[in-house]
Amino acid sequence: MGTALTGTLAGCSELSSKEYENLQEHPVYIDPNVELSIPDTMQIVDAPKDANLIVIPDTPDIAAPQAIEWLKQKRVIALLGGEAWSTWLSWVETDAYEETFEHPDMVGERLPDSRLVITWPTPAAALTAQYRLESEPSDSDILTALDNTIEDIRPRTTESTDLRQ
Repeated sequence: MGTALTGTLAGCSELSSKEYENLQEHPVYIDPNVELSIPDTMQIVDAPKDANLIVIPDTPDIAAPQAIEWLKQKRVIALLGGEAWSTWLSWVETDAYEETFEHPDMVGERLPDSRLVITWPTPAAALTAQYRLESEPSDSDILTALDNTIEDIRPRTTESTDLRQ
């Protein structure tokens, strides 16, 4: 059973507005079941369809075809919690995933104890970044990992600041 993080989304003035510059460039959807305080400088949207980055718990209430559709739309998905890798693998094993990517067998190896899996699309396959986090990671740890990944994948996806273009 997954470790779903629950709570409410709230702005946090303690987090520096100069931090997370890469995240500030992209609309972000944070599932209501993910507890994460964010700086007021980040653009939070109310629906995944309006986001470039979708942050959801490791055992989401969405079906794999929806997640694959988000990847087709060139959105970045972050799964947070102890079952993040298992959820990711369950998506990879679907027909929707296999029909979407040229090399669906490119899954990568699981990093032991990864609690944050971030995935983004390429024509060949969806690539992942994995982070080991404490069982109760700090907001700063999560936001830093997300920000670093956005910075790392931007050159691989597009020259634009919109990851979906």
